[in-house]
Amino acid sequence: METAEGTFFPVIDYGAYRKYKLYVTNDISAYITIMATESDLPSSKDNGLVIAWTEVAARALSQEQFIQNHPKSNRISAVKALYTMYVNNTFYGQNNTPLFHYDNLEMDLEAQKAYSSILTKNNDNSPFLQKLDSFMKLMKDNSYKLTDEVEQYRKTSLPL
Repeated sequence: METAEGTFFPVIDYGAYRKYKLYVTNDISAYITIMATESDLPSSKDNGLVIAWTEVAARALSQEQFIQNHPKSNRISAVKALYTMYVNNTFYGQNNTPLFHYDNLEMDLEAQKAYSSILTKNNDNSPFLQKLDSFMKLMKDNSYKLTDEVEQYRKTSLPL
């Protein structure tokens, strides 16, 4: 049972299912891994990220890989919803941990470092990484500030 801002809700402990991964199909095994990560360390609490920006992007990559590898899985819609949330978190943040600081509209320095590091370490053909690479090039051209050009890019290429 979890609570946030006065609301209680049940949480499935997917970590308990890890011991069954050898006995299920590949897609369900991968799903258990993704969901155990979520239940072991939720990404947000009270509308703020509680994991590092690196972890936000890593989880999106993991979910993207599931979507590519298991397009016919009966868990695909759940993983796609999770993936959408992580893509939004990557490029927007959350209300209490925005990607761009409210006061000066500068990109969070930790996010800059995390995203640059991820792009340096991963050179595969991931659609997510391609979006991130395009975004970071645009950010560099705009001195890592939320300009009208960056906002327009997010609205057209990365809509909420």
